[in-house]
Amino acid sequence: MKKKLYDKDLMTADERLDKVIRCEKPDRVPVSMMIYYYAPYHTGTSMGEYLRSPEIYKQVMHRVYNDLGPWDIYYNINPYSRLVYTFVMMMRSLWPGVDLPLDDVVQTEEIEYMKTEDYDKILNDTSWGAKYWGDFTFRLKMLSRFSLDVEGYSLPRLSLKVLTGLLSQTVFWRSDFKWWEKQGLVVQIGYQAEMPFDTFSQGRNVINFSKDLFNIPDKIGRAATKLADGYATASILTAKLMGVPRVQLYLHRTSNSFISPRHFENLAFPSMEIIINRLIDAGITPILHCDGDWLKNLKIMRRLPAKKCILQLDGMTDIFRAKEEIGDHMCIFGDVSASRLVMGSTQEVDEYCHRLIEEVGKGGGFILAGGCEIPANSRPENLKTLINSVYKYGYY
Repeated sequence: MKKKLYDKDLMTADERLDKVIRCEKPDRVPVSMMIYYYAPYHTGTSMGEYLRSPEIYKQVMHRVYNDLGPWDIYYNINPYSRLVYTFVMMMRSLWPGVDLPLDDVVQTEEIEYMKTEDYDKILNDTSWGAKYWGDFTFRLKMLSRFSLDVEGYSLPRLSLKVLTGLLSQTVFWRSDFKWWEKQGLVVQIGYQAEMPFDTFSQGRNVINFSKDLFNIPDKIGRAATKLADGYATASILTAKLMGVPRVQLYLHRTSNSFISPRHFENLAFPSMEIIINRLIDAGITPILHCDGDWLKNLKIMRRLPAKKCILQLDGMTDIFRAKEEIGDHMCIFGDVSASRLVMGSTQEVDEYCHRLIEEVGKGGGFILAGGCEIPANSRPENLKTLINSVYKYGYY
């Protein structure tokens, strides 16, 4: 049995997470920390070295945990290689020490690598592979067009390189998880990838995709739906292989910051609903990484199965309104802003965390976290304040 993290705890981190997913009250509010880019700055390690060496990554992360912890949920965002990162995000990655100065964070470059005819290619492909692995093969074909690591590769050569990278990621993650589980944490993610609709937006680039929404909306919606089963299949298999029954679904371009509620309901939601229902049927919890403003989409989101999903917000959605709109239906995750963590005082961070715990955490179903990524230049004392707030205010 895993150890308890604090002296007043009545549950393990696993038990606590299971409770809040069901929108129930645990012993206290849990914390998750997305510190992927913050960690090397905390320890004075170069970003390029940290990203290139899995062993250095482990050493850095362990030191940050020992300095700031404990917290409940290990937010395993770390890719084994640039190729794996690029395959997940489906945007061209610029890497510190390769394309960028050694201490820069990873950048993504938006280029038009997907063409309008690719919607038709997806819709007209009736092969067995398209039915069961359509999303995976689509990603491979697109990857050869824009990834700096494999641009111009043939499909067989590219497939081998990506599968080798994903296998290395699996081995690395399974090894990495052991340390965190020994500390008493629960691992957050068994698989993660950009959703089909959002991949189209990134692949076409935001200007061209905005035109597509008006010129060929039906093709967008049908093509995303065509890829949904393949996306779900890869997610389920990988999560089971990892031994972590949670999948993070990146929805970077599905918010009202990018599309209207009508476009969301008609074009994005149908594929999203297929994927989420298949994950839930397989016993896997979907984590909906919802960047941007989602407030006008939340009524539609109530069509998803109740008390089975985590809604992760990044600060642009009013999290207190979200609690009112959907807090009885899915677990809410967030939402201490980047600006507070970088420029705020410890008192400001403490007061905001207290408010989140009291209002969004009321009745359960809440995970305290930063709004998306913890900034690389966050003040460590503010992070410590965030983490300590659940011990200070979070017991029910």
